[in-house]
Formats: sequence, C-alpha cells, structure tokens
Amino acid sequence: MLTADDVLALAFPTGNAFLSGYAADSVDRWLGRVASTLRAYEGEPGDEPIMLAAEARAVRFPERRGDASYEPQPVDDAIDMIVATLAMHEAAASRRE
Repeated sequence: MLTADDVLALAFPTGNAFLSGYAADSVDRWLGRVASTLRAYEGEPGDEPIMLAAEARAVRFPERRGDASYEPQPVDDAIDMIVATLAMHEAAASRRE
C-alpha cells in the first residue's frame, strides 16, 4: 500500500520528441491530489475532497512530447498501484461505518 510520501516521491522517465507522453505538469498536479487524499486517510486534515479509486482509474492526461512529458507506461503502472491503495482505504472505511 502506498503512502502520501511514496506518491510524492514517484519519478517517471521523460518522454522524447518523437512519441507522445503524458503532460508532466498535469500528472504532477494529479499526484498532489492523490497525496492529499492519502494524507486524509492517514489522519491529516486536508482541504481537498477525497479522491475515489474509480476517479483515479478514470484519469486521462493531455499528451505532450519532449521533456514536458512522461513516458505513459510507468505512469499507468503507478495509477494501478494508486487505484489499489485507494480501494483498500475505501474498503477499510466502509467496514468502520
């Protein structure tokens, strides 16, 4: 299970001029929202709404080329881990209700 710090420490290879990748700034902003959600689950108050696993699964990023992009596959792999982590938190929260 990922922590907020794990999410903020994720690093991805940058894209190149020949193939489209995910816009790095969009991915980074989204990861910030994921980290805020995980901090809320970890007991830290936050001012952003909690992101659900279904929302994380459905995320789409604009495409870019070059240094302003990330290679898609490593980002997709991270999204899979994030979705699994959020789903575990959601399941634990529903058991507490």
